[in-house]
Amino acid sequence: MLCRSKTIRPQVSVFRTPRVPRSQFHSSTFMLAGHSKWANIKHDKAKNDAKKSREAYSIATRIVSSVKAGGVDGNAQLTTLVEKAKKLNVTKKIIENAIKRGTGEISSDGQQLSEVTYEFMGPGGVAFIVEASTDNKTRTIGLVKHAMSKFNASLSPCQYLFERKGSIIFSPLNDTETLDDVLEVAIDIGAEDVEDYKDTDNEYGKEKLFKIVTNAGDIFEISNKLSAKGYNLKDSATGYMAENDTLVEFPEAHEKGLKKALELLDEIPELTNYYSNIKDDE
Repeated sequence: MLCRSKTIRPQVSVFRTPRVPRSQFHSSTFMLAGHSKWANIKHDKAKNDAKKSREAYSIATRIVSSVKAGGVDGNAQLTTLVEKAKKLNVTKKIIENAIKRGTGEISSDGQQLSEVTYEFMGPGGVAFIVEASTDNKTRTIGLVKHAMSKFNASLSPCQYLFERKGSIIFSPLNDTETLDDVLEVAIDIGAEDVEDYKDTDNEYGKEKLFKIVTNAGDIFEISNKLSAKGYNLKDSATGYMAENDTLVEFPEAHEKGLKKALELLDEIPELTNYYSNIKDDE
């Protein structure tokens, strides 16, 4: 019998008991929360043209990937990404071309883009996974290495510290719907975990939101099932989540370097996501 818990535990659960605060996805859409200094660093990120360009580039890339994986018709994730792109003031032409690139209707304007992933280890056992979509791997790795050097981090394998997961942010059906209510829905559609979403960057006007976590390969199915039940999806993406037993404390002695590293990462247009195993102390 399932218990009234905020964590859904399938036969092979990736979540442990007792539940330990864990790192959420860190990207333009999934922000880490918790530790005041860790949160403040992200709040202080430059709101410049380079960052806006990166956000537009990232959402367009995600649209292409969503269409390639789930098609156009009946793809709730695609619908969510298009709405998010409009909110970010991405032009209609860019959105349409991203969809056409996903279907293969048009090429990538002669650019051969490669999806690249870089792994870094820094002071205090802090691990970073950095993802980018680039037509020049040499340029991109140079920019990323320069940024991470400010934190004294170097290239080193660390993916084994993380799991690839899907995350879906959505609104409740009404003002009275609780986390326990959504838990029943999440169990019904086969999700792994559900929790309140903390909108630390006020991206959604501090409205009440929930977040479902699932296997990366199930994100299209779960998104479609949520949408079919009438839920308004705010975002839907895959990313890396640090394992509970690999989380580390905020590197107090290297705060300045970490802040500078993230500022430089945010200025790299081809960078799409980055993730860390820094613990969120709530």
